[in-house]
Amino acid sequence: MYTPDWLVKFAQHIAGTIVISSEVGATIKMYRKKYGMAQRQVANLLNLRRETISRIERGMTNPTIHFVQNLTGVLTMIEVIRASRAHGHEIEFPLLKRIAREFGIQPEKVDMILNIALKSRTLDREEV
Repeated sequence: MYTPDWLVKFAQHIAGTIVISSEVGATIKMYRKKYGMAQRQVANLLNLRRETISRIERGMTNPTIHFVQNLTGVLTMIEVIRASRAHGHEIEFPLLKRIAREFGIQPEKVDMILNIALKSRTLDREEV
């Protein structure tokens, strides 16, 4: 396993927060916005339609455990990239791909996640 313990705990926290939330859709929306993603980006990363993300966020349908696992993986990947950049480190792409594989993220989605993470980190800096 290549994923550091802190990252595994981070992923468990996100998944747990979503699953035990009384408003699952609102919690998912909060995480999506916190990590700077549009519904369409989440849909593309999870191989779903944007309308499906919208219905989940509005509480019209419940997400599957597979959805929660995949979303958690994406958010965790964004977090590892942001954390590395915040500490002045460049993350090695092969390591990033190995971590993605551990979270069940398709290799071709890693570039998109990297771009989202870098953009959201830039937005965070501009808000300060």
